[in-house]
Amino acid sequence: MTNNRQSQPKLRRFLLARHGETNYNKDHRIQGTLDEGVFLNYDGIAQASALGVYVASRQLVRSTRDVDASTDSDAGSSGESSMEPPITRAYCSPMQRCRQTYAAISGVCSGCMTQRLTQPCSTQLFCHPLPEPIIIPDLREIELCEWQGRLRRDVAVNDTENWNIFKSEPTKLRLNDGKFAPVLDCWERAKANWEVIRLDSMKEDAQLVFIMCHGAIGQAMLLHSLGMDIQLYGKSKRFAFDNCDCFEIEWRDMDMKSTRWRRVYPLEGKWETCSATKNMYSPSGLSSSR
Repeated sequence: MTNNRQSQPKLRRFLLARHGETNYNKDHRIQGTLDEGVFLNYDGIAQASALGVYVASRQLVRSTRDVDASTDSDAGSSGESSMEPPITRAYCSPMQRCRQTYAAISGVCSGCMTQRLTQPCSTQLFCHPLPEPIIIPDLREIELCEWQGRLRRDVAVNDTENWNIFKSEPTKLRLNDGKFAPVLDCWERAKANWEVIRLDSMKEDAQLVFIMCHGAIGQAMLLHSLGMDIQLYGKSKRFAFDNCDCFEIEWRDMDMKSTRWRRVYPLEGKWETCSATKNMYSPSGLSSSR
């Protein structure tokens, strides 16, 4: 007889996070796909470490070994179990600021000490280490061509028409002499990223997945997962990523859109269904610094 449970598509969860603050973020300088000379500043490292504490809380594994009988020959009496499935698969942008953030988060997880309770047959908690991240080139940030490296106020003054388009109707922005559409390119990469990540997660049977990326590509991926239209990009703070913001997405294998989502860091929000989101969002402009 066929096991129906085994044939049912699984629910998987994805943690989608933005990197910590960089020297460019601090100066309100547009970074886009620039990598050389862009790095986490002191605040960015602190933000990454703080996010690491949250991620470490998701990596806790419970061991039920009796510490007073740890030398007992019956080794089969001890065991380990996750309080919830830990992160076993991770993906990261190739850009230095994301690699630095992931390394800081991973360092916090690796540095967590085993905690022992006082009971004779104690429960030990330890932090499952994060896996080495898989680098996906298309997780890089939105490409902003001739704007990259310039102060935002400089662009706003000297390329006012395009800047206003970017702020009001970002999908219509064209750079590089009108030949390149940054938001459309970012949107297509977001879709491709999900195809790669979800297929690999199913292949490896990863129940909790971590994705380290950027503000614009992160927002595009979040909207894609909710089945939203590209026209919503940049129109609501609810989907914007500030430095080290992290969202959680629950998605069933084979479904076109996710089941539900929530912001989990720095403040943990309530789960919200995709259908509820479409009815409740309130356009209020951009908040993240590209």
